[in-house]
Amino acid sequence: MVFTLHDFHADSAECVRQFNAFAAKHSLSGYALPDHICYKCGSAESFERVRKLFESESEYIFQSIISARRISYIKFKKPLVSGLGPIAFLELSDQKPDGSQGDGFDHIEVYPVAMPYEDFVRRFENAERVIKVERPHHATYDIEIGGGFIFRCTREPLIEKIKRSEMV
Repeated sequence: MVFTLHDFHADSAECVRQFNAFAAKHSLSGYALPDHICYKCGSAESFERVRKLFESESEYIFQSIISARRISYIKFKKPLVSGLGPIAFLELSDQKPDGSQGDGFDHIEVYPVAMPYEDFVRRFENAERVIKVERPHHATYDIEIGGGFIFRCTREPLIEKIKRSEMV
């Protein structure tokens, strides 16, 4: 559970390490960029506590209601460093309406830059268990890379979806 910015960075470092190992295993440098790291909250109090940590330590925070819960998209002042490039954003998710979510890092979401999305996803199909996940706002392809942490493939940066659907 994250209580301080130091806790956040220490806990996220292991996730980034797993992400880097996966990216190196599949030679993804130059083929994809990371969009964000996601932290899911087990309660409204946890969501408020983590969001408050970033109120003065971020470039901006955009919040919306997606799938009946609050989602904050936070731009770091100092991006996390990964083998595929800087991770400049945090997706912070409030507890799901069904109460099924615990506190912790869930995924790093990436999008392709050197090939079509479908070709990018196919790169993994023979070597990894790839799961297509349909959501009301978009579909992704997920690959569990250790300890329940997910490498999530998406078509584009989340900020592009936000601009199209939320800022009209």
